[in-house]
Amino acid sequence: MIARTVRNAALGTLIAGAMMAGTTATPALAQDDRVVAEVNGQEVMLSEVEAAMAGLPQQAQQMPREMLIPMLAEQLATGKLIAERAYAEGLEDSEAVQERLQQVEEQIVQEVWIDQAISERMTDDVVQETYDTMMEASPPQEEVSARHILVESREEAEAAIGRLDEGEDFAELAGELSTGPTGESGGDLGWFAQGDMVPGFAEAAFGLEAGSYTAEPVETQFGWHVILVEDKRTAEQPALDEIRAQVEQQATRQIIQDVIADLQSDSEIILYDGEGNEIDQDAAPAPAPGAAPLP
Repeated sequence: MIARTVRNAALGTLIAGAMMAGTTATPALAQDDRVVAEVNGQEVMLSEVEAAMAGLPQQAQQMPREMLIPMLAEQLATGKLIAERAYAEGLEDSEAVQERLQQVEEQIVQEVWIDQAISERMTDDVVQETYDTMMEASPPQEEVSARHILVESREEAEAAIGRLDEGEDFAELAGELSTGPTGESGGDLGWFAQGDMVPGFAEAAFGLEAGSYTAEPVETQFGWHVILVEDKRTAEQPALDEIRAQVEQQATRQIIQDVIADLQSDSEIILYDGEGNEIDQDAAPAPAPGAAPLP
């Protein structure tokens, strides 16, 4: 009994936070919902526990379910006991409860109104326009398929180039000489864009014609390289359906900004400093980039 009490106390704060999170979200029904606790005739369902569990920090969610379920069930049952006593005392009509209800209601109304605005404006045309804008901002990139030989000194790299000039196979030589992790695969680096590699290496690789290797060693912070470019291509941009979720997230951000801008353009907002003096908003610093427009 003592061990259980200590164990529950250790997670008490986390579980209480999960319970509060669960009160503002619709519980996802467990596939096989069932009663996991009863208190004075009131049932605590597995779906309620699952909702509370989802609100726990990640480290707490790593605990075994067979441990978390009864702990959360007990906490939820205790919560029902507290609520039962509070209702019996008529606390739901108190000023403190009504103030908090008003705050929660206002937040929910804001969220629902924004959700409706997003739903109304999130048309196929908006999604397509957002996708087109994203693609224009990220034009297709040139990519190369390359291999390399990585050694510790310029002399070793020059010796490798000499052997290549004599006709030795690049992949076999990389397997023999390269100190890098790609040596086992013949120095194969696969396809990459210029920004994927350190500047010196990328500049040398993208300056080569397909089928050629560097005539001089290339130095980077990793050592000395001999680079072979096997092929070049222009990467295809992803289709809309492949990144639809990302596009809709971007469109959502833009819609929210537009909605807030529309609201503010039709309203007067006056700000005051800590001493009650009106702030000159024309001189006020702009919000940080990416700052959320909603409370």
